[in-house]
Amino acid sequence: MGWRDINMNRRKPPLRLAAIPMEEGQGLAEAVLRKASVDAFAALEAQGIEAGLEQHDWLRHFAAGYVMGFARHQALRHGIDADAEAAREALREALRRRVPQVLVEPLRGIRFVPRADAGVAPRAALRAEPPLADAGYLVGHLESLCASRRLLTAAARLSVPAATVDRYLTDCDTAADRLQTHQPTASLRFDARERDVLRRAFGS
Repeated sequence: MGWRDINMNRRKPPLRLAAIPMEEGQGLAEAVLRKASVDAFAALEAQGIEAGLEQHDWLRHFAAGYVMGFARHQALRHGIDADAEAAREALREALRRRVPQVLVEPLRGIRFVPRADAGVAPRAALRAEPPLADAGYLVGHLESLCASRRLLTAAARLSVPAATVDRYLTDCDTAADRLQTHQPTASLRFDARERDVLRRAFGS
């Protein structure tokens, strides 16, 4: 019996390449942060929550955190750590030039501090303040990871957020589960401590 490549019948994951547009004189990090902000704004715009942003202060804080979390993960996918202060502020500035005017002040007002419990939210080592921005920050990161475009719309439907947070966490689980089938060993759902972040935020 002759030699045979034992891997020949295994499906190999497709090679995915990303094009990062770069303007003349622009560095790679700057180009990545710009692309991340564009992608985060596109995710926001696709979900049609403009009326809710005008009506609800809590949703504005949540959405501001969301675009920061979404963009942070997009930058990380291309090797740029937006947790570093200079990169984070450059990302925030790029987002401020794109988001609706009603989000400019909530976005400007977000503060980032290290989480007291290092075990909380491995997908986001920094905590955003105020709490609703922190909840949005985690959700934005999850949405970018899962490539869904539904969690802002689902949040905007929460007329009484504190009373319906468990239903919203189910929406987050559903988004994560779609990707889980392709990454069976990964832990994509919010863990218990991340869920507490959302419950406390909506409870506030």
